[in-house]
Amino acid sequence: MEFEITRDMFLDALAKTVPITEKKSTLPILSHILVTAGDSKLVITATDLEVGLQITYNSVVKSPGSMAVPARKLLEIVRELPAADVRIELLESGRIKIECGATHFELAAMDPSDYPAWSSFEGIEKAGVPVEKLVYMIDKTLFAASSDDSRFNLNGVLFERYEDKTRLVATDGHRLALIDGDVQLSLSSRVLVPRKSLLEVRRILETVEGDVSLGFEPKNVVVSTDRFIMTARLIEGDYPDYRKVIPSGGDRVVRADRHELAQTLRRVAVLTSDRNKGILVEVAPGKMELTATHPDLGTAKYALTVDYRGEEFEIIINVAYMIESLGVVDTDKISLEYQKEGAPVIIRPYPAKDYFNLVMPMRR
Repeated sequence: MEFEITRDMFLDALAKTVPITEKKSTLPILSHILVTAGDSKLVITATDLEVGLQITYNSVVKSPGSMAVPARKLLEIVRELPAADVRIELLESGRIKIECGATHFELAAMDPSDYPAWSSFEGIEKAGVPVEKLVYMIDKTLFAASSDDSRFNLNGVLFERYEDKTRLVATDGHRLALIDGDVQLSLSSRVLVPRKSLLEVRRILETVEGDVSLGFEPKNVVVSTDRFIMTARLIEGDYPDYRKVIPSGGDRVVRADRHELAQTLRRVAVLTSDRNKGILVEVAPGKMELTATHPDLGTAKYALTVDYRGEEFEIIINVAYMIESLGVVDTDKISLEYQKEGAPVIIRPYPAKDYFNLVMPMRR
């Protein structure tokens, strides 16, 4: 096997595929990428058995074949090469020779036949989705998914049909994010895409323009263009009935400047402890006062002007969750809706859009 490819193109391929490879695995082959050359094309495949990515690049193929290469070490080597053509050859010894200008490397490889079989799920129904819209919907929800692997059914984002739209929902049990997107997906039922997988999909989509094809089969989601195909194994399990925690509405509606509120939250958060991120929020007509108390260091208190005309109320809220929720809002003003004691705070953009977040209150 022997091929040539520009250093920049090869580096781009490795930068996209290497992060998917498994760093610490009982299967050494998962720390490798599979490189296949043929028909003037170079196909690079990476997988950790949960997420898979296969990308195709133009290449000068002198001798077709396949090789399984240590992913991260190859990336380190190519990153340091000069901007010129890279020549790679699989030697009879099983090692890989890498040449670029006056630079020469030899790298140990593994048997490509040991690499996990690739399935592109070509037979499944797919729908075209604008990349910009899909990224927008992921960004509005992914932050709220649980990062606790023990809560596997919360460790992802729910995709489901809602009326004539596609709804994405994420929750970790303490907060929730929801968006209804005007896209048509080939969803026969609700599916749960793992947080880790969606992070990888989001990373790849940053480099794509136009539309991608998105499809679902019983155990996998497939994202593809004419240059790459990405697969991710779905989470099997029941998702909680998120509708039960969404209040029907509240008569206590506070409108505030998003930037000012976020800055104020960051200020008082300085005096929250690592174990307790709760702050006291006191709301009165025209004013919101935020207080954080550290058992050893002291107290932080800050008041800001808000648009509110109802009765006074107070609530203890996780300041980190509030800051993250405000961070995904893309309007200058926000609405905070609160119904009654024990109910969550709903954070909406103002004017309202197709998404909202909610944060559960904390006990005293």
